[in-house]
Amino acid sequence: MSIWKHQERAIRLLPLVALLGSMLLGAHAEAATPQIGGGACSTSMVKGTYFYLFEGAIVSGQNVAFAQLGKLVFDGNGNYYGNAFGSGNGMQAADSFSGSYTVQPNCTGSMTGTTFQVVNNGQGMILAITTSNAFATGAADRQTAGATPIQCGNGSLSGAYGYVLTGVAPGGAPFTEAGQFVADGNGNGSVDGVADLGGNVSQTAGNGTYNVASDCSGTASISNQSGTLNYRLAIVKDGQVALFIGTDPGWTIAVVLTPQFAPPQQSVVNGASFESQMVSPGSLFSIFGSGLSAQPTSARTVPLPNSLGGTRVLVNGEPAPLSYVGENQVNAQIPIDAPTGQPVTFTVTNADGASNSVTLTLRAAAPGFFTLDGKEAVVQNPNGSMNSPADPARPGDVLVAYLTGGGAVDAAGQWITGADSPGGASSVKAPYSLTVGGHPAEPEYVGLAPGFVGLYQVNFKLPSLTAGSYPMVLTIGGVSSNAASVVVGG
Repeated sequence: MSIWKHQERAIRLLPLVALLGSMLLGAHAEAATPQIGGGACSTSMVKGTYFYLFEGAIVSGQNVAFAQLGKLVFDGNGNYYGNAFGSGNGMQAADSFSGSYTVQPNCTGSMTGTTFQVVNNGQGMILAITTSNAFATGAADRQTAGATPIQCGNGSLSGAYGYVLTGVAPGGAPFTEAGQFVADGNGNGSVDGVADLGGNVSQTAGNGTYNVASDCSGTASISNQSGTLNYRLAIVKDGQVALFIGTDPGWTIAVVLTPQFAPPQQSVVNGASFESQMVSPGSLFSIFGSGLSAQPTSARTVPLPNSLGGTRVLVNGEPAPLSYVGENQVNAQIPIDAPTGQPVTFTVTNADGASNSVTLTLRAAAPGFFTLDGKEAVVQNPNGSMNSPADPARPGDVLVAYLTGGGAVDAAGQWITGADSPGGASSVKAPYSLTVGGHPAEPEYVGLAPGFVGLYQVNFKLPSLTAGSYPMVLTIGGVSSNAASVVVGG
């Protein structure tokens, strides 16, 4: 039997041996000691979609390089399924699998042939394969910060990334490359780096294309003066990391791409709370970046214009109404008809060209309170004054707080993107609740603020509280707002 036959068997069995079934791992109770921070792990903590990258070796008479990129979907109840693509000594194989897993309170987890440590409060795992014919280590990261899957697109890989690629080239020569990968968010990328092939060092510069599917997996092809290399890839941690594995015969290479600045997805924020990716149809939002406009310009008319100072923002190709543009910030409204639950692309254009595109999944509702200083909510007291330590509210008062991102409404009239909201009550459609200081408050109205663009309001009765400053949180459709404070007097 050839060496590859052993390698192929090892690669194809890795998902089945290393990732199927559950390993009974006993844990005994010990006396608890004081600890600042921390906590206990559980099987339910590991939930959602994760992608992992393994690197190691297959033992088959000799050690041969091995790499594997895989996807795991955990249900939080001890069951999972997934698929993987592996490369051993330059030859590839793919497989799919399902099974069960356990996580102990000390954050040690297990699957047959694989042990792992849960890290970052369930956002990731450190993995190790220990079988008779293979050893490998790696890391898995959740696709997104939440357990609920998101939708990806080409704009999920956007901006400048630093990388170090390692592995083995055809013929067994060690290969490394370090450099920068720049993605435009529209499926095009460029590479500039330094490669070392068996001790021969050379500059590399090339271009290529990539495609990211809705589940955040994808493919890429990069060409330079030495030829073309092809990859499978996965986007994890809300675009903060990209995992690549080579798919060409003879190559066993893997690479992790890390953004050199904040991921562009985090630069699209709620227009009130400035929380990243908390945007929904009809909401006000901001984009932060550089070179967004040649000069600061504010809108002076309503309906809001689709262009200010030569700057435009396209949301899935549709112009967004603009209220302000500047060198580093743009304020606008999401089109009311923008889709939710699927990839939506944001691009800024001006006389100098088009920016890199960014892909987000819009939420049906994404409430964010306006604040005066990042903490103190913009709230009107019953007499119309602004709530503040100098002018607090009293228990039983009906207050009005202002926000954006309330989502769909039963409009009192025609609701048009960029125009003032219709007069009368336009209540949000999704279920909602409000707490102040953790105590339920009684909302009398949650909906559009009549006569304003993208502005919502909540009218509520202040619960019985002693004097002090209390965090207020509004939840719409299961999505909670930022905590903004309300001041209560004695």
